[in-house]
Amino acid sequence: MNLNTEPTKNDLRKLLAACDDTAGHHILWISKSGEVKIACVPGKKAPVEFDAPPAELQVQFEPFLAGNEYVGLEAAADAEWVDELFDRLLNEWSRARGCANVAYVDQF
Repeated sequence: MNLNTEPTKNDLRKLLAACDDTAGHHILWISKSGEVKIACVPGKKAPVEFDAPPAELQVQFEPFLAGNEYVGLEAAADAEWVDELFDRLLNEWSRARGCANVAYVDQF
């Protein structure tokens, strides 16, 4: 899903559905090119051990802790969550796009 190419909520649903909430904590982030990605912090690693390529990272959201249904099939089916997250992604991208510093977004 790229925020520069007319993304849809369905794009976000697909991204969320592709994740396994029980596999570990997840980090939602946006690359400098506007690509939205979700990275799983495997196993029992702490969320701070997320390792995005620094040259690509533009926006990083606070970790989605495992077991809270922020990602996965249930998250993708939750219309209210998808609406809220989609709007937040668009708003944060409009603020952070092209900035020199990485933006960190606190939890909802």
